[in-house]
Amino acid sequence: MTEYTNHLPGRLNGWVDALRLDYGGVLLGLVFLALSLTPSLLPRPQVAQGVISGLSFAVGYGVGVLLWYILRRVISWRNPALARWGWPVLGIVIVTGAVILAPFVVAWQNGIRTMVGLPTITGYSWFLLLIVAFGVAVLAIAIGRGLRLAYQAAERRSGPLVRRVAGAEAREHERGVDVATDATSLAVVVLIMAALLWGTVASGLQFLDRGWSESNAHPDPNLAAPTSSLRSGGPGSLVDWDDLGFAGSEIVASGPDAHAIEALTNQSAKEPIRVYVGLESAPTYAERAAIAVNELQRTGATDRSVLVVAATTGTGWLDPQAIDAVEYLHGGDTALVALQYDDKPSWRSRIFNPVPPAEGASAQFYSVYAWWSGLPADHRPALVVYGLSLGSYAMQSAFPDLETLLARSDGAVFAGTPARTGLWEGLTARRDPSSPVTLPTLDDGSQVRWFSNPADFTNAAGEWDAPRVAYLQHGNDPVVWLSGSIFWQRPEWLEDGQRSPVVSPDMHWIPVVTGLQAVIDFTMGTAVPDDSGHKYGSLTLEAWIAVTGNGGLNAQSLDAIRATIASYDTLPQVDQ
Repeated sequence: MTEYTNHLPGRLNGWVDALRLDYGGVLLGLVFLALSLTPSLLPRPQVAQGVISGLSFAVGYGVGVLLWYILRRVISWRNPALARWGWPVLGIVIVTGAVILAPFVVAWQNGIRTMVGLPTITGYSWFLLLIVAFGVAVLAIAIGRGLRLAYQAAERRSGPLVRRVAGAEAREHERGVDVATDATSLAVVVLIMAALLWGTVASGLQFLDRGWSESNAHPDPNLAAPTSSLRSGGPGSLVDWDDLGFAGSEIVASGPDAHAIEALTNQSAKEPIRVYVGLESAPTYAERAAIAVNELQRTGATDRSVLVVAATTGTGWLDPQAIDAVEYLHGGDTALVALQYDDKPSWRSRIFNPVPPAEGASAQFYSVYAWWSGLPADHRPALVVYGLSLGSYAMQSAFPDLETLLARSDGAVFAGTPARTGLWEGLTARRDPSSPVTLPTLDDGSQVRWFSNPADFTNAAGEWDAPRVAYLQHGNDPVVWLSGSIFWQRPEWLEDGQRSPVVSPDMHWIPVVTGLQAVIDFTMGTAVPDDSGHKYGSLTLEAWIAVTGNGGLNAQSLDAIRATIASYDTLPQVDQ
């Protein structure tokens, strides 16, 4: 292209040169883009696919530019035909490849959609996909070129200073000055660029944090404070309604009362106890946990049959399907206690600050445990722990090993445990050799079991001793399987014999590309029907039955609860 820009006016020639693309970058970028269209864990709408394709092209382009640069230095050649016909030929290849690939992409996506229970599609809106991909690719490449220009500018500015310093320190070693200067200049520039990048990220997070804190600081304006004294924020509560925050207000102001439970199960019921302590109630985890224990005492939790210590997600949210299910199951003869550890989305806490959820859940559990263990053994509720997503990570962080969990609780239900959670990861690694990583068996299921769908509970064989620990995880849940190493290392769950039946057989690990696909899948984790992806609401009921018993209900009542829980219109909560 350069041959055709030499006769343009200087300024225009500069703009054209700045927009010039390398053959090597475009070629490898197109390969990466095509690979990004292959299936991953979950279905992808056009916009999401466009983002992945645009980023994949940009990554491939960057690698291709480097390889093309090296090739041209190693092999000195010049081909006029390439300059004249290269781009037209490449355009024909692109169009031909797109036509050939299109039906395969639709078939791949329909295969995944069928697995999660979504209707099939007849085709993508390719125009929208390409527009999004083009925009993302242009933005990413522009950022890359901007960083390169910034690097060059920083190098020019730092070079003279570094040379003076290096020259003053090595006047007697003249040949070594240039080498030392070049290395030092590179180090200085890299440090400057890293500092600028981190400063940008930190500033962006601070801006978002302020927005999240503000939106989560106050109760939902559409809700009123509870009228029951058995709910935090209600009459006689030690927790003010205004201190519960948005998520806390939803938890204490919702859920079934005794009348609703009786109508559904045809059994007498009690008013469920719900204790929740928000961030504004006290400044420290220990103080908030102490308030929670006092609330349990005030509401008479001692006399209930089941006490659920629930770890919340990032903003303090709990899955209504899960907590309502246990109350229906046990006729309201339950007490639920939860604390808010933070007011940021789960992904933000898990990546940038995982300590508060872990410390908060530990303070919560051990405060409750200290109170509970002091009650008469024959007059205290069954103590069960629960967590979903970040809540699962947080609650498991309270237990250094399985033995501690079994010794200090009467059971546990963990759903959608994030990758790199210590207890879960250790138990998975100890699984029986014949079981896959996506649905392990440990010690023939003597106390810990994994479940992916309701049939797994029915088909489970052998004795399951109490206290029971139930892990709920879907083979296509990106929250469970996404870890940083997926960008450069093939994950175990994609190896032969380990792959879940709900993962497309056409999904293959591709360096970088699979990582980008998994990140987008993460954002789509709850945009699927129940009991797939990162949604466990209905499956949690089966876990409650297995871990805490069926509450003496008959099959008809249990089916009524299943139907009610399955009917919940839950919104995507992956960022909670």
